[in-house]
Amino acid sequence: MGKPYELVEFPNGAWANKTLQTDYKMFKVPLSSNFIKKEVAKIADGIYTINGLFASYIPVIETKNGVIIYDSGTSPEIGREILKMLETVTEKPVIAVIYSHSHYIFGSSAIKEKYPNAQFIANPRLASNLASGQGAGSVFPEIGPLLNSGLVQQFHMMLPREGKDAPFGGFISFPDFSGFVRPTTEVTEGQVLNIDGVDLQFFTNFNVDSDDQLLVWIPSKKIVLNNAFWGFMPNMYSLRGSNFRDPENITQALFKIRDLGTEIMLSTHGTPIVGKQAVKETVETYADFYNFVKDQTLRAMLLGRAPQDLGKFLKLPQHFRDAEYLCETYGPLETFAEPIYHHGRGWFDNDAANIFKLTREDEARNLIKAMGGPDRVVQLSDQAIKEGDQMWALKLINYLYVTEPTNQTYRTKKAQLLYQLGMVLESQNARSWCITQAYALTNKLALPRLVLPDEIVNNMNPTTLLTQYKVRIDPEKAGTTNYLLAFAVGDGKKVGLHCRFGVVEFIDDVEKYGQAPNATLTMSQTSLVDLFMNRKPVGQILSEQGNAVKGDRKEVENFLSYFDEIFSPQVNQAIPVVKK
Repeated sequence: MGKPYELVEFPNGAWANKTLQTDYKMFKVPLSSNFIKKEVAKIADGIYTINGLFASYIPVIETKNGVIIYDSGTSPEIGREILKMLETVTEKPVIAVIYSHSHYIFGSSAIKEKYPNAQFIANPRLASNLASGQGAGSVFPEIGPLLNSGLVQQFHMMLPREGKDAPFGGFISFPDFSGFVRPTTEVTEGQVLNIDGVDLQFFTNFNVDSDDQLLVWIPSKKIVLNNAFWGFMPNMYSLRGSNFRDPENITQALFKIRDLGTEIMLSTHGTPIVGKQAVKETVETYADFYNFVKDQTLRAMLLGRAPQDLGKFLKLPQHFRDAEYLCETYGPLETFAEPIYHHGRGWFDNDAANIFKLTREDEARNLIKAMGGPDRVVQLSDQAIKEGDQMWALKLINYLYVTEPTNQTYRTKKAQLLYQLGMVLESQNARSWCITQAYALTNKLALPRLVLPDEIVNNMNPTTLLTQYKVRIDPEKAGTTNYLLAFAVGDGKKVGLHCRFGVVEFIDDVEKYGQAPNATLTMSQTSLVDLFMNRKPVGQILSEQGNAVKGDRKEVENFLSYFDEIFSPQVNQAIPVVKK
């Protein structure tokens, strides 16, 4: 913002910065472009990629009696499309599906339906990650729904598919988890499997955008299947939130591809690279980019730069800018350094004035007062716009919004600035965040803070549900409570929640616990999910057929009232809904 720009129309009607057409070769990469040709591309004899169905390539390896595919798409519908396209080049059956990681594996049910004997091969961590709701890639499973909301905002999921506000780049729909097929084979680091006469070696220790990656080496064909090379500037930090993406671990994956002597590199998000020297040069440059960002961040820290200064400290050398597979069309470069700082040192910036913090609202109120009041802040914001400093204008308006988030004047001004910023950004992720929130601020959509699909929560067992539920305790409501509630769900063992003075311990087996429960709640799995998702009042859930309380029912209701109802419509709002 503040730089001259020109908006142009993209094939789907989206308006975006002209530099995306003139400076980048973005149309080669599915995650950067909606406009990849739908085709089965032949890479070599018996080697193909299925392109143009969604935001990823599907590598295909033909064997003597079948085919092996790497990933299965984002839904059963995509899985069926993969099979249709595959049939245009071979009549052989799918004998194995390899899961690259936990993001693009939800077309598998369609494949299993047609080929029930197919193997499904995965990293051992993948199934448990999905079961705990960690498909979003969270250190703490409890905040998976928060990251899912970020996923919705990051990929234009609530915005039009066509027209000026549509994504200029790859659209990712929310995964249809019903299409997941549990792995039939879980492999370990370095393990070799022979599938229809072809040896495949698996590497499980490289974490890119999740910790359940599977890099595959096929020595007889000198082929690597991977999710480490993306074909555009890698998202070293995801605005939606995720595990720390360790540059050193990822560069090890890239160097492994090089050191294996790879001659064909097939990637989930990158154009196939053919030729040993081409692969070597590509992965080295890509690894050098990771190391540049990491090393320059550490250099900035040693020079005393604060976390908020790091994004502007990074000055990318021209040879990186010239690399067509390092176009900044996905995540914004200046967001990559700060997570490295926090991972290495923590949040504190070494300035004693920042040891103790004001709340965001208190800081905003004090600054507004210091600047002369709300009207003066609006004037200063308008002046910043005239001077071409839209980022400062947005910051000023945001102080007002923080203090009065339902004030429609402030909401509209913030929305206008976010929208203008989003329209000129080269990063499609940041664009989506800005425009989605602009829509919510102007009441064009309701934006939830938390998103948890039924396909996930309905398959979470009582242990997973209750270990995640317990963090919602309000210690002020709980006070001096010392109370153990046992849960008997289905035919499983009794589990429990023991609240002691505002802290809750999950009890894995109440029968073996050294304290008798104050009450036991017998309920169905469906009722436990309803409680977890705050779908019904607690009293109604307790009264449903088949549910029973052994003990004082009012005490149980009172105890459960201590837990925040985070999924209730009144609470679950990322931006407050203003009724017209």
